[in-house]
Amino acid sequence: MASVIACINLSHSPFWNIAPAPVPSTPGGHFTAAVDELRHLAASLAPDAVVVFGPDHARGLFYDLMPPFTIGVERVQGIGDYDTPSGDLPVAVRLAGQVFTGVTRRGFDPAISLDLRIDHGLTQVYGKLFPHLDVPLLPIVINSGCPPLPSFSRAWAFGAAVGAAIRDSDTDGRVLVVGSGGLSHWPNSTSALDPSITDEWRDFLIRGRDRVTALEPARRERLEQIAAGEATGYVNADWDLDVLTRMTTDARILGELDVEDVERAGGPGAHELRTWAAATAAWGGPLEYSCYEAVPEWITGMGVSASHDPASVPVDATA
Repeated sequence: MASVIACINLSHSPFWNIAPAPVPSTPGGHFTAAVDELRHLAASLAPDAVVVFGPDHARGLFYDLMPPFTIGVERVQGIGDYDTPSGDLPVAVRLAGQVFTGVTRRGFDPAISLDLRIDHGLTQVYGKLFPHLDVPLLPIVINSGCPPLPSFSRAWAFGAAVGAAIRDSDTDGRVLVVGSGGLSHWPNSTSALDPSITDEWRDFLIRGRDRVTALEPARRERLEQIAAGEATGYVNADWDLDVLTRMTTDARILGELDVEDVERAGGPGAHELRTWAAATAAWGGPLEYSCYEAVPEWITGMGVSASHDPASVPVDATA
């Protein structure tokens, strides 16, 4: 049977890649230093596979068919937006198939993809933790931005089913689970049900599958203009820190977050904490470490929350 050896939850942001590399004294420096430590931890754990729960940002999934949960079980391609990994990525095919079967047996009906395209919502954290892109990936997309969304409790229960399916698999491997998203930020709406969006954007959200590549330069240009103009976004650091403190005290609060509170205090981008809920439930243990930096220049509250089983570190990795 496979084992879940650790859980790492962390924020993502396009600016993490397209802005100048931060140093400790510049915006994002404290956060990226924490991620550097997590990358070393991930390497020392020597996982055989990494399960990444992450959102999509209207690049891989559209309102022509919008599932709450999607598991990639065969071919997975990085879209490459914002200088994140692109092209074919290594996939933990056998584990993915067994996880899909396992969660289905446990009462969930995720979508299955044999040819899944994933954007920075999954690929950025995967590339930051495994820069050589050499650890087989099991991508699980949780709809976090295109209402109707699964509840936080449903995301937690789904993650627990994924964890159980991993442990029941016959792959006999070491699995790291990762949640990618949050914390507070207010991105442009990706809801086709939002009456305030333009007709053009709404049409893209429904029928834009064939226009992703053509539209990407314009989406990137808007972000680069923000960066060049030194504009910042609102970040609710008080709310972010409160959530981090509460989840470190009791990780189960991730499955109990109030949707209205998340929307009001954390913004629509904070709905991505569903990915943290799923990853943490798959891990099944407490979250023992957290770090936070409010980075308005990246328009996001950047945080990490993680835990691992010390007994899972190979002996030669501690030498």
